[in-house]
Amino acid sequence: MPALLMRYHGPPERPCRIQGGDMGTAKYDHPGYLADAGAAGTYHVGVWCPHGYPAHVHIGRAGSQDDARLRLRIPDGVFQSMPDDMETLCRRAFGQALAEGLLAASEGDFQEVRLRLDAQPWNGPLAAAQPA
Repeated sequence: MPALLMRYHGPPERPCRIQGGDMGTAKYDHPGYLADAGAAGTYHVGVWCPHGYPAHVHIGRAGSQDDARLRLRIPDGVFQSMPDDMETLCRRAFGQALAEGLLAASEGDFQEVRLRLDAQPWNGPLAAAQPA
């Protein structure tokens, strides 16, 4: 399945859309990852920094043109000093989303929560998304 990238395509009050392009960040130009959660589906997980800060990890259904409904906000002042690499950061956010039931909770509505820095990184299948 070709991966799509997360990029902001709309006014500030609208959530990010999963579409071709870059992640809309000056710090990172990374296509993100595809997380296969089995029966729960496959999700595109990636970091988005609209203006450098605050950074968010966005999670949306892979291959969908719908808005990414879940954002995990990285606490202010922490992003630059986090020891996580991009993959570990995405695994940590996806692990939190699964553990707290955030994927199901965000199916119909947009949701933004704070990324827990102590969240256990997900250890399931994660593949690098391919640029569109």
